[in-house]
Amino acid sequence: MKVPLLRWCYRLAFPVVAGLISPYYILRLSKRGSPREGLAERMAFYTGSTRETVGGGVDLWIHAVSVGEVLVALALLRELRKKLPTLRVALTVTTITGRRVALGAADSGTIVLWSPVDFSGVVRRAFALLRPRVLILVETEVWPNYIWEAKRRRVPVLLLNARLSPRTQRWYRRFPEVFRPILRGLALVLAQAPEDVDRLIGAGFPPEAIFVTGNLKYDVANLGSGGQDRPCAWWERCGWPVDTLILLAGSTHPGEEEVMADLYREARRRHPNLRLILAPRHVERSAEIRALCRRSGLSVLSRTELGTGSTQDAPPDVLLLDTTGELRFLYEKATVVFIGKSLCARGGQNFLEAACAGKPILVGPNMQNFEMLVREFRRERAILQAAGRVELGALLEELLASEAMRSEFGKRAHAVFAKNVGAAARAADAVWGLLRAQAEAPAAGS
Repeated sequence: MKVPLLRWCYRLAFPVVAGLISPYYILRLSKRGSPREGLAERMAFYTGSTRETVGGGVDLWIHAVSVGEVLVALALLRELRKKLPTLRVALTVTTITGRRVALGAADSGTIVLWSPVDFSGVVRRAFALLRPRVLILVETEVWPNYIWEAKRRRVPVLLLNARLSPRTQRWYRRFPEVFRPILRGLALVLAQAPEDVDRLIGAGFPPEAIFVTGNLKYDVANLGSGGQDRPCAWWERCGWPVDTLILLAGSTHPGEEEVMADLYREARRRHPNLRLILAPRHVERSAEIRALCRRSGLSVLSRTELGTGSTQDAPPDVLLLDTTGELRFLYEKATVVFIGKSLCARGGQNFLEAACAGKPILVGPNMQNFEMLVREFRRERAILQAAGRVELGALLEELLASEAMRSEFGKRAHAVFAKNVGAAARAADAVWGLLRAQAEAPAAGS
């Protein structure tokens, strides 16, 4: 399909599709905030103060989606600031939670905005305001109008920490006449691992643009590795003795808390000093998890209750983490870590912070979103993956019964983690190269 025809087809079809799926996204946004929050900015209608802040434009426009992508962007920015402290950056974010993280962590040289919807006129207005020298799309955010408008303005586009799931690859290969003309607009594709390269090329990404820089999620996990003492201000209020064995279930999804509560009750018969931390992926589920624990006969205390400063009379069986941003620090307190969305849901969650802390890690069978990471850790015998609930319970018991086994798996996990840190610095070198090339090129049209 010729590019002009493809553009017209996309620009006609995307608003229709967006209208059809909008009720689903409005419902999701309603659970985490107002669906109208940032609506004007999402349509690239900016306030006078925003226009004044942006001023003469930015050096980099980084487009992220949610928390994970925002953290990847921040890891890159940390390295870029070492080279270019005065770099002007616009970081656009799609989700409410991602925006909160970005606003809390962005430096003074970074302006955080809502991501413009991929309508042609909207994207043009955003480019007219930001006037970036380089556009960076994080991981899988290949939006046609972003790429086409960047090409029109002679702005190079870089895909950062690129990954491609087998499902997405199948779509790209099934409709090459649709996707290849879009993907050819990418100036650089920074892949996570050598195994990604063939998959990206097969999907239609330009081979000459692909370079392996490593997975920036290792650097994201490393960002918090210096703050392990942060929870100590409230941790002792749990009342758990120093010799307590702690099972931490992180980023859990519906159904997994019930399984972990059952496994905990079974294991406690053999290990009376065992306690459980439940850290749901979405804290708005805290009330239902608290009720579940009580139905299971377990006493439960939430993290927010510990914020009052009072010591508890009776130490709880379960600590419920109903805050955001503290899970990475609690990994330091864990004896064994289970990673959620891997047993009763699909995709899995990121386990690298637990590896950074040097903890033995348990996951279920459904780690599709972290397939290559799991494969590498399994190759080094640095993670334990269970086929289901029964095997998960058996592996948990093995770890609880053997301090030597826990120590060995924790050391291996940290060793794999340590050898992979550094992707952010390599990616920063690539971005710096693009910025220097742009400085030497003729000015882009407005």
